[in-house]
Amino acid sequence: MRILQITSTAVGGSWFHDQVAGLARLGNEVCAVLPREGPLADRLRAIDGVRVEIIPFGLSRRLRQWPGIIRGQWRLTRFVRGYRPDVVHAHLIIAMLAARAASACYREALMVSQVPGLVHLRMAPFRILDRISLRRDDLVLGSCRAIAARYRAMGARAVEVSYYGCDVHRFDPAASAQPFRSEFALSRTTPAVGMVAYMYPSRFRDFREIGVKGHEVFIDAVPLILRRHPDARFFVVGDELVGDGWYRRGLEDRAARLGVADRVEFTGLRSDIASVMAGLDVLVNPSLDESACYTAAEALLMRKGVVATEVGGLPDTVQHGRTGLLVPPADPAALAQAVDELLADPERRRELADRGRELVLRQFDIAGTAGQVNELYHRTLATRPSRGRFRRSRP
Repeated sequence: MRILQITSTAVGGSWFHDQVAGLARLGNEVCAVLPREGPLADRLRAIDGVRVEIIPFGLSRRLRQWPGIIRGQWRLTRFVRGYRPDVVHAHLIIAMLAARAASACYREALMVSQVPGLVHLRMAPFRILDRISLRRDDLVLGSCRAIAARYRAMGARAVEVSYYGCDVHRFDPAASAQPFRSEFALSRTTPAVGMVAYMYPSRFRDFREIGVKGHEVFIDAVPLILRRHPDARFFVVGDELVGDGWYRRGLEDRAARLGVADRVEFTGLRSDIASVMAGLDVLVNPSLDESACYTAAEALLMRKGVVATEVGGLPDTVQHGRTGLLVPPADPAALAQAVDELLADPERRRELADRGRELVLRQFDIAGTAGQVNELYHRTLATRPSRGRFRRSRP
């Protein structure tokens, strides 16, 4: 098949990269469309047989930018008509809206929206535009059960659950913890607790007090954890996805006000995530809104203890009492108590992580998730009303 994959980010996006690569390995002709150059485009160009197009589509509140946005949308529409894809598959709300509009002029293509999170539904303009344009989708893929249920309730024509897969074999639980621990002068027995996530500035009304990823909750939990584990060290891995650093500085100031700045290490972005995971004892994900979560899956692949909030798709991966522990969102005391439980009982921590690794190997292997997406393309194309000839093979 000829597949057009569209996303609205130019950085991060490992989930997008891995799906594009997985579909290409299945023999499909895949073109990735991004709004601008960046690290993600560079990584995609390294995949054999994948074409990358930069088309500056998007949205803006600033009127002076709208002429450029209209030109970008027109370019995307012309590209879709010229490329003649069998499938248009969009990720993230801005790409979903742009792809739905562009593919309306080429109805032969199967229109698929894959939803990695629900934050956009908290904002009235995106929520309204999403509902209005949803009728264009032939298939909605929820990246967890909660997202799929939400879109069924919104009236989507067809909805399936499809987890964003990854190369599960990159994460070896036998990898040495020493490189990471030596870097930060940790002894073999020093408890190490970490959070791995991009930092999203909390300018939106729902996240003004606590950012969407819950960094503030983790920092607030640190003094509580130190009461039971006074020698513990804490790591905030990641940085602002966009911005000038004001949000990260605010988090650092928060740790200083709580008197724990010397215990919390802000590492910035790291490319050696497997090494980071190897050096931790417990990973926390205190998000207020989340899908099934790459970092929780990666920690379980490394057989690490995981504590996460009971929101979105996190329970799909972190099954309470089976593969990890779940806590209420925005509750530092509950987070600290759960971390304490895992630090105090290494045997239980390993049992949970062993079952978690087995689950993730089944649920997140990119070979399986890409194969599922490919099968859903074929099944949906075969059962929908004919809108044009489907080219089943290409030289």
